[in-house]
Amino acid sequence: MSKPTEASKSKSKKDLLWTSTTYFGEGLPWSFLHQMSTEFLTSIGASKSMISSTSGLHLAVTLKFLWSPIVDLFGRKRTWLWVMQGILGLGMIAIAAVAPSHNLRAFWSLLVGLAVLHATHDIACDGFYLQALDKHGQALFAGTRNAAYRVAMWVGKSGLVVLAGMTTWFWGFGAAGALMLLVAAINAFVMPHPPERHPQDAVPGDHDALSKRAAFVAAYRTFFTQPNAVVVIAFMFTQRVGDIMMFAMATPLLKDIGIDTTTRGVLTSFSSMGFFTASVLGGGLIARYGLARCLVPMTYFQNLAIPLYIILAVYKPGYWGVLPIVVAEQFASGIGNVANSVFIMRRCRAAFSASHYALATVIVSLASTASGWLSGPINERVGHPMFFTIAFLASIPSLILVLIVPKTPVEPATP
Repeated sequence: MSKPTEASKSKSKKDLLWTSTTYFGEGLPWSFLHQMSTEFLTSIGASKSMISSTSGLHLAVTLKFLWSPIVDLFGRKRTWLWVMQGILGLGMIAIAAVAPSHNLRAFWSLLVGLAVLHATHDIACDGFYLQALDKHGQALFAGTRNAAYRVAMWVGKSGLVVLAGMTTWFWGFGAAGALMLLVAAINAFVMPHPPERHPQDAVPGDHDALSKRAAFVAAYRTFFTQPNAVVVIAFMFTQRVGDIMMFAMATPLLKDIGIDTTTRGVLTSFSSMGFFTASVLGGGLIARYGLARCLVPMTYFQNLAIPLYIILAVYKPGYWGVLPIVVAEQFASGIGNVANSVFIMRRCRAAFSASHYALATVIVSLASTASGWLSGPINERVGHPMFFTIAFLASIPSLILVLIVPKTPVEPATP
């Protein structure tokens, strides 16, 4: 194996920088919409129904496939990305200005607009990642982007909420907006300038050039008519169902076995470190050995960790028994999450990178929403031990499908 040159080292450092900043910029708006806004509404005494309504903001992400082809068809994904980050930052500052007055009508109007902008930014961010990196780079930095996303959630949920508590929500929300503007400015300078190919553009000798209208339709058609489409979509839907069910009821379980709020916060810090470490390690392993060799063991590793929570539910150990289990499960979840991300990338065609990734994430989102929503009622009916057993059983279809799902890219890498 040849040693990396100075040029390749420099490129790797630049790729590490922009993948980290772009996905930090994807995670912070999510935290703003689903964590910080919930904390704000709770702090001003809003009703539980209004507080829970923040989950409805995720509908924008679920429906983003409806307008995702626009990002593929018009303009440059690079421009879409940093401009959306700038507008998101300004939107957060607008909400900061409204928050002190407790004008909930204005607050919710801005929040809904922010959710649509966030979903559009997601489309551009994922599409640019697939455009700017080759297959090796996509796998190598998959863990980095997942970790950066989680760090942003951590900053929003912890740092910015604490800031708001120590000062006012004007400063908490405003600081989030300032961070987004900073991220936009950094990315406008550090992101690479990969060649842009729109699906409707004619290329000499290319017989697949399409009109914009035909390309819009083709964005959906080419995803759902890919080889083994039924198996691919079924695997996308089931790959993390058991893991998501387990995570949805993890906090109630810990509370019921005697782990208080403060201790749960400490556990979250340790488990997040496990997730971050696994994300970076998983991306490196896939980059080195390839998805074809890694997808099966990583999927099994993720889902075979679910029974650890059955042990917690049955034996109810104290803090020192809970800690290694929680960290181990989040480590396994991080490994599985990277495998899931890279698998989705491999099922996207270059000309429709933004649209195809958006469609795939919608499939995963539907599975997440359905399994998360059902988790509470099932848990209440059967209790913790049986619930986590059911969560593991829900993962079995993915353990079967991973053995037969295509593991090579849907289209060959360009030279």
